[in-house]
Amino acid sequence: MTEPIYDELEGSNLHPVRPEDEEEPAEGEPLPEEEPPDDDLAAQPTALSRRGADFITRFEGFRAQLYNDPVGHCTIGIGHLVHHGPCNGTEPDEFKRGITRDRAFQLLLQDTAEVAAAVHRRVRVPLTQPRFDALCSWGINCGADVFRTSTLVRLLNTGDHASVPGQLARWDKAGSPPRPVAGLTRRRRAEGRLYAEGIYE
Repeated sequence: MTEPIYDELEGSNLHPVRPEDEEEPAEGEPLPEEEPPDDDLAAQPTALSRRGADFITRFEGFRAQLYNDPVGHCTIGIGHLVHHGPCNGTEPDEFKRGITRDRAFQLLLQDTAEVAAAVHRRVRVPLTQPRFDALCSWGINCGADVFRTSTLVRLLNTGDHASVPGQLARWDKAGSPPRPVAGLTRRRRAEGRLYAEGIYE
């Protein structure tokens, strides 16, 4: 069996492994409850912006037709997982016909909705749209549950914005044994710059 070429994997279907020094919740331990946003945070962004979607697309890529991602899962659009396992003809007719970039953007918004909600409800400090988008890009790649329990959020909620790029950079390994993945390293670096400088590169 041919092993995946991890350097080629940048999409949301390749999840980074948890850094060794990152605390992992005990099995069965409930996630921290999400608190309602404070009144002074109510005006914060609540959804990924179009520029944020374009940013993610540069790493995920856009494919109008169904395809099997490098780890063998049926995918379409901007890294949208149709189902686990290879495409087999059971996919919705809409996907069999192919989709437009606008439809792919709609699917990406659906895919990021859980992460966007977690960012909005768990982060207790004001965020600009670029910072919100950077966290969404990282969160969709790592998964909302990981995001909710991360050291990054704990530090950020103390007002430590400067720590965010370094915290993002820790999540660039995949495989077994874990090793840095070039695509993930590039993505984490770009997310860090977007967060720190507001540059959608």
